[in-house]
Amino acid sequence: MTMTLQDTNAPRAGHRFEPTHELTLHDAAISACEVLPGAHRGVLIVREMVGPIGIPDMTALVGDPENMEARMLLDVPPILNQVDAAIVASMSDKKPRSTEMISEALKWPIGTIVRRLPNLVKIGAINTRGENRFVRPTSLHPTGRLYAIEAKVNDRVSAIHQARSYGSWADSYVLVMGQLGARPLQVLLDDVNYDRGGLIVDGQWMRRPVIRQHSVARRLWASEHFFAAIAQNSHQPSVRP
Repeated sequence: MTMTLQDTNAPRAGHRFEPTHELTLHDAAISACEVLPGAHRGVLIVREMVGPIGIPDMTALVGDPENMEARMLLDVPPILNQVDAAIVASMSDKKPRSTEMISEALKWPIGTIVRRLPNLVKIGAINTRGENRFVRPTSLHPTGRLYAIEAKVNDRVSAIHQARSYGSWADSYVLVMGQLGARPLQVLLDDVNYDRGGLIVDGQWMRRPVIRQHSVARRLWASEHFFAAIAQNSHQPSVRP
């Protein structure tokens, strides 16, 4: 398995974890990425990615690396607008759809579709196939499963609040915590169990993450944010065997 790790220069909201524990928690977060479901296929990690909501300490993309490679080769800028991502996700890469068909699939007013299509065609996110017929490029789809990784020394309240915001777009999350007392640990574990997220405490797995059933539209929207971070920082990768 190959893991690729990239940094961003995004400003970090909130308080970073204590310097004396930072290295330990960082290593635990990397170790968590190495054993995520499907990690044998490949893991790509971005530090402090600007997500649709929030900035996790790390975001891991799990899946076939050829999917991201194909997306990188596609001359289409990141689709970061949620409406645009939904329109693209509603389309097939083989069977052309009309504006009426897209409107029906999304249950949106046709006017919304008509207004957004010209720019999507202009940037190459949608290709025309005759009059009022459109397809998406084959490589423009969710490129894998996304996991938001958040590390905190002991602030469990802030940790679960942030993790739940990431869960609105990530396929799941993993909290990496320092040592906790018995009562705070149980409260946090109850919260994480409810969310079906992942939890590591003091270097030990307490619960493995379970994939959420997000729509394809939401997954594409999140995937495009990951692609934006990779495209911005692809000149400075570092690889962990």
